[in-house]
Amino acid sequence: MDTLLIMLKNVVIFVLLAAPGYLLVKGNVLKPQDSGALSKLLTNIGMPALILSSTLDLDLTGQFTVSMVAMALVSIVFTAVMFLTSRWLCAGEKNEKTNGMMRFSMVFVNSGFIGIPLASAVFGSNSPVVAYVIVSNIVMNVMIFTLGVYLVSGDKTAINVKKAVLTPVFLAFLVGIALNLLGVNRIVPEIQTYATHLKGIVTPLSMAVLGMKLADVPMKRIFTSPRMYYVSFARLVLYPVAGILLMMLLRLVPAFSLNAESVIGFFIGFAMPTAGLASVFSDQ
Repeated sequence: MDTLLIMLKNVVIFVLLAAPGYLLVKGNVLKPQDSGALSKLLTNIGMPALILSSTLDLDLTGQFTVSMVAMALVSIVFTAVMFLTSRWLCAGEKNEKTNGMMRFSMVFVNSGFIGIPLASAVFGSNSPVVAYVIVSNIVMNVMIFTLGVYLVSGDKTAINVKKAVLTPVFLAFLVGIALNLLGVNRIVPEIQTYATHLKGIVTPLSMAVLGMKLADVPMKRIFTSPRMYYVSFARLVLYPVAGILLMMLLRLVPAFSLNAESVIGFFIGFAMPTAGLASVFSDQ
């Protein structure tokens, strides 16, 4: 219960952090498209720094490593299940492009902009919970550039496996793991200090970007759209509940070595909204 209250308080703070970006666009100080530059700074500098910082001090031995691998496998399977079941959930929408965007918004979460900063704010950036969210985010990134691209474009040739793997987030994760295993952080602790300085931009910048995007959204159309409520229910209620039940069952299997922190990390990773992902991918 204490953890839930802390998370709720941080969600309120996150909403308030989005206010400056929203107000700057509404006041014509910035334009909605200006968020693109901030997004690039966030995804290419801030997020990799946060992930590097989070992986440098992890205890990569024994049970934790097994649970990380298990988390990756469960994330892949669960994303595939969401992808397949979303086809049935959206069967009533006959417009091909609308159907694809509905399914995309049901399946894919913006864990990078919201999930990782939230987990970091609540549990601390070096918490195992953050590491589990990062693993689910990496899986989600790979799936987005494959299954996600297919849903939005309807064209299998648009799938870019190279782009799916060579993301700054994934590369930062690999570098962090390598430096951790080699013990470089103990020899050159300034690496952690440098990453810590840069990761500080993630939370305020991610929420500012979302606030700027929100300022350009027709509110009346959102709140009067039955599709929006239907998709949001699936994304924010149905799939998170299914995911948490799956993880609770898998905790009963000793081979998976899943603990309470992995369950929380999985829940945060798959309970976030799609946020700006759908608009970004539809633009591209």
